[in-house]
Parts: sequence; C-alpha cells; structure tokens
Amino acid sequence: MHFILLKTRSCRKIIFACIALGFGFNSLADNGHKIDSLYTIIKTTKSDTVKINAQLKIANMLMQEDTVKGMHEIKKVIYALNSVSTKTFILRSYEKIGRICYANGLVQKARYYWNNGLASAKKEKNIEYQAKFYCKIADLLQSEDFSKQCIVYFDSALTTAKNGDEKLLSDILMKKGRGHYDIGDYKVAMDHYIQAQRLFEKNKWQNTEYGHLLHFIGSTFKQQDFYDKALEYYEEELKLARNIKNKALEAEALYLCAGMYGTKGDLDKELEYLNKAIAIFKEQNNFRMLGLMYSNLSANYSDKKDYKNAIATCERALEIFKETGEDESSAATLRNLGDLYSKTGNPKKALEYFKKAMAAALQVETKQLLNKSEITQSMAFAYSDLGDYKSAFNLLLEHRALNDSLSNASNVEYLHSLEKQYDTEKKEKEIALQKVEIDKSNAVVKQHKTQRNALIGGCILVLLVAGISIVAFINKRKTSRILSKQVNEINYQNAVIKEKNKDITDSIQYAKRLQEAVFPEADILNTFFAESFVLFRPKDIVSGDFYWFEEIGSQTIIIVGDCTGHGVPGAFMSILGHNLLNQIILEDKITSPGKILNLLDKRVSNALNKRESKAEYNDGMDMVICTIDKTKGTLSYAGANRPLVIRRDKELIELKPNKHAIGGIQDSTCKLFTQQDIAIKEADVLYMFSDGYYDQFGGPKGKKFKYKQLTGHIIEMASKPLEEQKRILAETLTSWQGNLEQVDDVCVVGIKI
Repeated sequence: MHFILLKTRSCRKIIFACIALGFGFNSLADNGHKIDSLYTIIKTTKSDTVKINAQLKIANMLMQEDTVKGMHEIKKVIYALNSVSTKTFILRSYEKIGRICYANGLVQKARYYWNNGLASAKKEKNIEYQAKFYCKIADLLQSEDFSKQCIVYFDSALTTAKNGDEKLLSDILMKKGRGHYDIGDYKVAMDHYIQAQRLFEKNKWQNTEYGHLLHFIGSTFKQQDFYDKALEYYEEELKLARNIKNKALEAEALYLCAGMYGTKGDLDKELEYLNKAIAIFKEQNNFRMLGLMYSNLSANYSDKKDYKNAIATCERALEIFKETGEDESSAATLRNLGDLYSKTGNPKKALEYFKKAMAAALQVETKQLLNKSEITQSMAFAYSDLGDYKSAFNLLLEHRALNDSLSNASNVEYLHSLEKQYDTEKKEKEIALQKVEIDKSNAVVKQHKTQRNALIGGCILVLLVAGISIVAFINKRKTSRILSKQVNEINYQNAVIKEKNKDITDSIQYAKRLQEAVFPEADILNTFFAESFVLFRPKDIVSGDFYWFEEIGSQTIIIVGDCTGHGVPGAFMSILGHNLLNQIILEDKITSPGKILNLLDKRVSNALNKRESKAEYNDGMDMVICTIDKTKGTLSYAGANRPLVIRRDKELIELKPNKHAIGGIQDSTCKLFTQQDIAIKEADVLYMFSDGYYDQFGGPKGKKFKYKQLTGHIIEMASKPLEEQKRILAETLTSWQGNLEQVDDVCVVGIKI
C-alpha cells in the first residue's frame, strides 16, 4: 500500500517555520499601522526591555517583506542589548532573534545568533539556556537533514539539561530520539522515546507534545514491521487528541492509522479513517495536507482496482498541489497518474503524464536523482507495453545509472550545504579578525607615539648637555660632536630593528594563512565518519604539527605528523611533508601505511640531504598513518615514533610504532616501517596525536602531563560525544599549563567509526 507521510526536508521546514513564529508576532495584514505603533512605544518608553521587545516585533514584520530591513532592525537590538543588565533577558532575546532568522530562511544567521547565545549562557553558567541553545542548533541541523550532526548537539543539550527542567528534558529526549530514527538507529531512538514517555506519565502531561511522542513510538515500530504495535500507538494518539480536543493532532493520528490499516490489508478501514482526516483538514483549510490525503485516497482506490475513482482523486490532489506550489508532490502525483493509466491499459496516456512528472521533478532541487530514477523506470515499462523495446531498454539502462548515483548524491548535497555554512562562518571570523588587527594597529601607533616623545625628550636632553658642555668645556667640542653622532646612529639602528621585527612578524602571520590554506578543513572529517574532532594548537604562530586526510574509493586515509622543531622551521617541514604525502598518495596511488612511510622516509632524506651538499641534516618527522576500509571493515596502521590508540567499549587498544623517525641521516637500510592490520568495529574511536599534549609542563609541581595521564583521560571520556571530548581535552591542557609557556605544538585527532 502506497502511503505518503511528512518525511521530506521541505515538509519538516514548513512545520519548523510555523513553530518558530509561535511567540506571538502579528500577521502582515496591517503591518504598516502596527510598525508605526511599535516605533511610538520605542520613542516614549524608558524601559530598555520594552524597547527591545518592540524592536524584535518590528524586525519580524519587516523580515517577511525585506530581509535587509529586518536584519537592520536586529542589529539595533544587538546594540541595545549592551545596555541591559538582566542576563536572562539577553539570552531570551538571542533565542528569539535566531527564531526570526530561521523562520525567514536565514539559516546560517539563525545558527550564528544561537551560537552567540550559547556562548553567553556558558559565560553566565546558565544551565537552562545552555540546554535550550544546544537544542535549537540541533533542531536547525535536523530540519536541514544533518541527522548525524544534530545528534552531537542533542547529546550536549541532554547532558546539560539532566537534573533540570523535566519539560525541557522530555523535549530533548524526543528530538534526539527522532535524530536516531532518521539514521535508522531504531533501538537507540526507542530508548530515548521511552525515557521521555516516563516523564510525561510521571507528570501526567496530556498535551499535543505527548501526542507527537506516541506518533514517534508508533513510527519506530512501523519501521521494524511491528504493524499491530504501531497501530496501537497511533490509536492511542487519536484517543488523546479527542480527549484534549486538538483537531490538528486528531487529523494526524487519523491518517497515520489509515496508513497502518492499508498496510495490514484492511482497505475499508483505511478509507474510513482517510475520509475522517479529510473532513478535518477541510475544516482547517489545510490544503497541503488535503492534497496528501487525496493522494493516499487514490492509492486506496487503486488497491481496490477502482481505477476510475483512483484517477479522479489523483487529479484532485494534483490540482491542490499546483495551487499550493508543491512541485515535489506534483511530480509524485503525475507519476502516480501515469502508473494508473498504465494499469488501465493506456500506455500512451501514461507516457504523457510521465513526461510531465519528469519536467516537474526537474523543478525541485531536492531528491532529483530519486525522482528521475523512479519516473524513468515507469516510462520504460510504458514503452515496453507499446512494443518500443529499444526505448524501454535504454530507459532501463538510464534507471540503473541513476540508481548507482543515488548514494553519492546525498554526500554531494551535504558538502554543498556544509560549504555554504562554513563560508558564512569564515566571513564572520574575518570581520572579527579585522577588528583585532585594527586594535593592534592602534596599539602600535600609540606605542610609536610614546617612543617618539621619549626620543624627542632624549634629543633635547642631549642638546642641553651638549650646550652646557660647549660652554664649560669648549676645548672638548670635537668630542661632543662625535658623541652626538653616535647617539643618532644608535637611535637610527633601533628604529631599523623595530621595523624589521614588524616585517618578520607580518610575514609569519601571512605564512600562517598559507599553512591553514594547505591543511584540510577539519570539519570535513564528519563527512567520512559518525563523529570526529581535531584539536590543533600551535606553540607559535605557525606549526610543525600537521594533519592530512583524504577519501580514495572505499578507503579513508588519516595522518598526523610531528615535524622537527616548531615555529617557522617546523612549518617548512610540515609543508614539505604535506606535499610529499600528496605525491605519494594522490599521484602515485599508494594507500598502504607501511609503504607510504617507507617512501616518505626516502623522499624527506633526499630533499634535505642533497648529494651536492657538503652538510648533512638530521631533521625529520614522527608520524601516524591509518587507512580505513569501511567496506571490508579493516584498519591498516603504521607509525614512526607515534602510536595509535583505539577505544573499544571501555578497553584501550594501543598499536605500537616503529622506533625511528622519518628522514634524518640514519642509514636507510637500518629503517623499515612495518604495517599492522586489524578488524574494526562500529563505535570504535581512534585517537592520533603528536607528543606536544603530554609533554606540556604544568600542574601543581610544574611537571610533564605524561602519556599515561592522557590515555587515562581518554578512558574517562568514553561515554561523551567527540565534540565534548575535544572541549574537555582543550580545557584540561589549558588548566594544566597554567601560567607556564607552551613547550610544543599540539595536534590531537579523534574519529568514531
């Protein structure tokens, strides 16, 4: 039984947008008058909070007509918040600003303001709002179909909200369960749903949210083919909706129950529930849902072989989708019409609708490959019915090619979304950096002014002394002139040294930008694995530590390198290592860690110790390389003085490296890098690091952190998400270091299989 549910990204966005506007902003019917009234309030009131609330309402109304004007009003709010002393009000305002931006399609702006709110909540140690902002960001990611990424934020929200407001806790548990449901992790999803259900039953909450929870639990049973259990929960949702007199929830429960009756083969019961749902949606003028219900009704008639009514209701659904501008639903309905005409023995008419369906599908940005694949298959059968086997065969080949591309399409879509997200964040960071540079420049100007005044004062003093000396010791006039020249020469040399120091610092800052451009974006690791993090902290401006990763076919290669020295010399070595790895892996197509290290060793030595050179250099690098083959479930490792640590459940597995470095003047015949191959399991976590972290001095006695203490922390953090682990590692290092200088570059990479 074909049954349409609200699962697409566009559907979820519509629902989320409706929820986002739920804090009472007015419609656009008489916005002009209302905006004037709100400006009057702003001018007359003395209360900052009243002014800000009025500005937020103005921003929301303007945003719906002109986002530029709306954002201008939001900037006024941000400025006004600087004069507000009530911290909770500031946090609440950031939450509202994010909702306004998201409801009007400014997704990255919404995330930016919620991130700012989260930072403020952390600073104020406001647990409730920390959980709320984590939840908001997770909601945003979930609505954009970033299911794995949203779970990380829900984890943080859950950790923060425990032992707090049970209403908020139940909401987070439901949403986190939905995140696991979206990626097919039904066992974990159900665990979270049941925890939420206990809270609802404990507090005797009989409301719309509980109805949605019953819906989610039922859908989890449905996905695992427990149809009777699914229907039981949907019927319970229906009973609740009628008890609390919520018509929207009742209609939702009716069409869910209808789908289950259809799946179980009770077509009459399905028809009964669908007609009841249609009646409610008509009352509420919910045309979009009416279109979906008519599509499902058409499928019911089709299953009964009543193709006349099936075609009529399908055409009715199509009319509604065209009026509401639902291109994706229109494409699906046109294809259904084509299938119905195929079943009635009219392949020519079917092809007309399939071609219209293809044109409509191409107007939709999402799921193009999936829609094209399905329509192409239907067209192939229609041509076969017409006896045009050549066209049918070619379309089946095209259908197969489209199917092969489907798995790659989701990754491409994800990367494009991620690129947009990080472009926005980079621009915001650039603005912040420009401000820092201006502040630095002003400080330098002030310093130069002080130095100039001091120099002028010194010169005056020198002239006075010279004058007195001329009067008192006329015979030593020649000696005084020589002394004056020497003072001027010293001042000139000091100025030259300062200018050179500034040029050197500016050059190193530019080198840092070049090094960052060479290194891969750390967040791209999330596209290869369930979770990941990169903790990268150079000792100086540039770093001798580096990381490298790439996906080649079914294999993902991750590398962490630790070059001799740090600062500028280390950075040169890191660029050399990075470039040689690109040659060996990307150009020479070598993916075995042992072979990579052996080749890299020779090429680093050759690069640093040319035969024509009279001197030999002992510079080199330590390194850990992992090649993960997901299809085979294997991991290959090789290390040069760098181990690999694997956390499996509560156990730590350490793979030992070869005890020699890459490069240097050691005889290459004495060195051989061996490879270790092991099977990997889902949820294994790999840790790769340079020695900078555990070599850091600090603590109460000013001693090294040590390797054993680092592995102990890894075991303690086993249950936490990797993003949380990164934060803990960073804060632990900062706390341990205290006021002592950082002794080496730090690089720690963690990935979860």
